[in-house]
Amino acid sequence: MKKLIIILAAVIGLSSLAACGNNDTIVSTNAGNVSKDDLYNEMKDTYGKQVLQQMVYDKILSKHYKVTKKEIDAKINEIKKSVGSDEQFQLALQQNGLTEKQFRDNVRQQLLLTKAETDGVKVSDKEAKDYYNKNKDQLKQIKASHILVKDKKTADSIEKQLKEGKKFSDLAKKYGTDATKDKGGDLGWFKKGAMDADFEKAAFKLKVNEVSSPVKTQFGYHVIKLTGVKDSYNDLKSAAVDAVKQSKSKSQEQVLQSLIKKSDVDVKDKSFKGLFDSPATSTSTGE
Repeated sequence: MKKLIIILAAVIGLSSLAACGNNDTIVSTNAGNVSKDDLYNEMKDTYGKQVLQQMVYDKILSKHYKVTKKEIDAKINEIKKSVGSDEQFQLALQQNGLTEKQFRDNVRQQLLLTKAETDGVKVSDKEAKDYYNKNKDQLKQIKASHILVKDKKTADSIEKQLKEGKKFSDLAKKYGTDATKDKGGDLGWFKKGAMDADFEKAAFKLKVNEVSSPVKTQFGYHVIKLTGVKDSYNDLKSAAVDAVKQSKSKSQEQVLQSLIKKSDVDVKDKSFKGLFDSPATSTSTGE
């Protein structure tokens, strides 16, 4: 992640500096000044190759493949669930020095690369069914709502009120302490590995419309309601196909080099000559 942050910062820095007057002084001292030209050259020497590679790859991938806002949002929501909450996600961005826009750009690049790696890969119905039969437990998805509170006393009170007939969504809006409270506690669909381990253990044991006793996690106490299950082949066929596609996908190096050859890449700056002659080893989609 730190490597990604450095590259993203350098991309932004080089792009903005290139558009400015190179001789403008940005820091003055009695020992000498630092101009935009000085900073640009330093950043170019340090990060130039990685930044230029990434910018070219991004242009080429964006020309050949498209990623929708809906796809990006879905991936980000999946990541948020794995982190635990929207608040935890925002904290993780702050700790890593990333804005939401920078993170969205990286997710978009990851999705573009995934599409390129699986482009042209065919999956038969038999392959998808075989994968489903061997991986039912991993593919299974559930839909749940929760009410997250800070203390067990409040969680116990919520459980009692639910048994008395109070609506789950109403109590979520009243007591919930995370962003899902405005949606009645709805967490959407998720599979194993997407949530806190203790939360998942309790959620996956429930039957549809069943409510759990308070569950303690690192985030507080949850009262969980299971609202849906996807475990049939028809429900999970798309997920099985995607998984088989990934297993048959081309390598990142193969994909990028193939696209470079098709794109008539001509490096004008002598200091970057030969940059795209050898197999690509990294892009900002990596860690």
